Amino acid sequence: MREGVAEVFVDLLHVRPEIREGTKVVWGQTSARSEVIVAAKKIEVGYDWEHRWLGSRKVIRLTQTYEVKAGFDLGKSFWVEMGPGQGEATAHLPAPEILATSPVGGVSYRDENGWWNKVTDEDRSKALAALAGEARMQGERGPLLEEAKELAGSRLVDLARAKKIRLQLDYLKP
Repeated sequence: MREGVAEVFVDLLHVRPEIREGTKVVWGQTSARSEVIVAAKKIEVGYDWEHRWLGSRKVIRLTQTYEVKAGFDLGKSFWVEMGPGQGEATAHLPAPEILATSPVGGVSYRDENGWWNKVTDEDRSKALAALAGEARMQGERGPLLEEAKELAGSRLVDLARAKKIRLQLDYLKP
């Protein structure tokens, strides 16, 4: 049955998890990849920045579409406990996380200089970095992480069921 459990994870995630029987580790974790992406979504992100100095106001407004990708960091420890009954196993998986945010298309950029408070290249660079950070935060707050958990979980359970293994999933806290 160990082989069947290992095959389920290799087929989907390209990783063989650590497999335990009671307190004994019978197989160590191996991975051909460092992470696996299981869900992606495009989101529209906006960022506004304003600075006032001696009555002079400068403004930057940005919008950008990002593709946010969620999945699992396979470098993190996870394991499968065999049992308690025959043909049963519980997988303890890392929580899904945002693995990548990639800009799609061009950024919509607008800035306004104040009378003596001018927008600088440094202001623009910081605003673009903040926009990318906002994309990551929106991905973390949205439904994408739950979607990654559900997609991977249902696929793992289906693959295990095909090998006559009752697999339960337990996601570790991030």
